Amino acid sequence: MELLIPGLILVALMVWASTKIKKHAADAFEAERIETGSYSLQKPEGFLHVIGDEEHEFKAYSRDFGEGDNTGVRQATIELDVFPGGHLAEVRDVIKSSAAEARDRTGGKNICELEADETANEIDLKAFYKIVAAGDAVYRLRFAVLAEHTDDYLRKIEETLDSFIVQTN
Repeated sequence: MELLIPGLILVALMVWASTKIKKHAADAFEAERIETGSYSLQKPEGFLHVIGDEEHEFKAYSRDFGEGDNTGVRQATIELDVFPGGHLAEVRDVIKSSAAEARDRTGGKNICELEADETANEIDLKAFYKIVAAGDAVYRLRFAVLAEHTDDYLRKIEETLDSFIVQTN
């Protein structure tokens, strides 16, 4: 009996802590506005923002994984890279030359959107780019999706690309 009360208290604390952890984990995958001094974008629901990524200015990945041969591979990733002193045409040409096929979606003097068929580690991807030249830097936003899941992400892709704004101060 003397162990029953502390045991019940311990179980109650564990249930409470577990509930809090699950809630915080679920909140991390909610849609979120990301704003810095140089850019802003809307992270879509179902994506986790990787804080402190050393390879990219911004990175997020989907909660869901691929199936079959792509088990263990995230269905979608979002990456933002900044190229100081770069030129929009150079960044666009690198994408086009490395993709199996690339199509211009929109184009202009300082903004370009591309759709590309890519392969990485024998995995077929559909990548959507928004490239923005601002000041002395070029910003490249890449939304890559496992090819078989492209239709599932089209709305999120459009919303993310449309929400991406570079501050031109």
